[in-house]
Amino acid sequence: MLEKTVREFMPVLLGTPEGLPDPDIEGQTRFALEYLSAGAKEFKPVYLIAAASFKVLAVLLKRKPWSMLTIEEKDYVANKLFSYSNPLLRSIPLLLAMPILASYYRREEVQMALGFDAKALKADAELRTVTRDRDLPPKCK
Repeated sequence: MLEKTVREFMPVLLGTPEGLPDPDIEGQTRFALEYLSAGAKEFKPVYLIAAASFKVLAVLLKRKPWSMLTIEEKDYVANKLFSYSNPLLRSIPLLLAMPILASYYRREEVQMALGFDAKALKADAELRTVTRDRDLPPKCK
């Protein structure tokens, strides 16, 4: 059920980013499920409640069941929820998007397309000693 929910909301909340690699549905779904499992045990049911709430609000806003909505209508519902001033309603698509966006933007090819070289930053960070004692010099190799 959780996997179906993630797959169902991925095209709506991620879309097809311009100038970036296409989403990897299989890999991102696996990561999103791992993401949801690694957190607090309450996160999964809250995620499913948010998905159900999103679908109910979609019916109220578009007067059609979720399964009958086009991708444009689903986008409209998501944008409408994101724009509400009520923080509870605004948090529904945000909560649903967290594992989906994390699964997309963690991919190395997406990071490189954005100009973020994680390997170079990690190599640079390994040259330094992280401590609260300011008297230590940086590591030298």
